[in-house]
Amino acid sequence: MPKLLSLAVVQRVLQDLLRERVSIRDAVNITEALGEAAPITKNTVLLTEYARQAIRRQVVKPLLEPSGDLSAYFLDPVIEQSIESAVEHTENSSHVNISPQRVRDIQERLKKCCNSQDAPSVMVTGSAARFFVPQIMESMTPNLSVLSHNEISPGHRVVSLGTA
Repeated sequence: MPKLLSLAVVQRVLQDLLRERVSIRDAVNITEALGEAAPITKNTVLLTEYARQAIRRQVVKPLLEPSGDLSAYFLDPVIEQSIESAVEHTENSSHVNISPQRVRDIQERLKKCCNSQDAPSVMVTGSAARFFVPQIMESMTPNLSVLSHNEISPGHRVVSLGTA
């Protein structure tokens, strides 16, 4: 692993996972995913997404209903596309380049459905926008968990709460 990725890159990925309340106990699968993705990219955002997909059962499990269903909102395709088109990738990281007014518009739109301070909310979006939605919404909805479609195992039934 040290020949593929620096310790700083691995640490950044682990920090990104912890920031979103994802347990890093499954270090074997996380490091395997990082090792597989390292020849392709050194971008920490993309590496974090690879790691999340490797431990997807662990990511989704705390969000499931007792019945095993996943109740979630789906991100509006127009918003998802606007976020995806604003993402700029560099060799080591990625960032979203959206005007402050557009960020406020997205926050207001998503806050309407996901603003419960007590109960956690789940939102499902595409993997290209997934990393950035929590960053946009973290100050408004601290209990929002954002999953990509790739993180939901085929055995889980997703119950739509609507489109945000």
